[in-house]
Amino acid sequence: MKQLLYAVGAILLAQGQAMAEDTPSNQVVVYISPHEYTHEIKLWHFVKDYWFAQGPLIEPVLVKTLSATLGETAICDAGVTGKVLLWVKPEMFYNPHMRNFYGTINATVYSGSGHALATYSGKSRYSGDLDILPAKSVQAAYDLAIQSFVDKMKADPAISKLLQEGIPSNQSYTPCSMVAVLPGLKR
Repeated sequence: MKQLLYAVGAILLAQGQAMAEDTPSNQVVVYISPHEYTHEIKLWHFVKDYWFAQGPLIEPVLVKTLSATLGETAICDAGVTGKVLLWVKPEMFYNPHMRNFYGTINATVYSGSGHALATYSGKSRYSGDLDILPAKSVQAAYDLAIQSFVDKMKADPAISKLLQEGIPSNQSYTPCSMVAVLPGLKR
């Protein structure tokens, strides 16, 4: 069964690389799981709960922040390639006793050819009430977490080099939609 899964994954990867463009149109392409758009999470409070989908909240901030820091950035769509592929996984927690929002953005960075390079995590804490404008507090917590991981990513010389030079000519670009089946970093 395991071999069958590896074979299917290899075929999908080969098809994806065959469809990829020779030169990427973007510096950075961000992949956010469709799950983040369709499944809402719940922040709990003693009296009131707040439900929201994470994808729509982080997408515009990611594009804006990454574009300003690393160059042209796009959200993943079928067949889109980039010099850097980024798989972003958001998390949010609310502590009702301390009245703090805790945002986390975990990002795995891949080269344009699909090789895992690094994993970054941006964390934030934002004070606010779940009873008073929770959407504003959640957005502020995510904004701080995104800025934190982008600063770490910008400081990495390997990523700067990849953004300047691209991948070697003997490798082909992988479409961003393949990120979900690519292996991560070995620990």
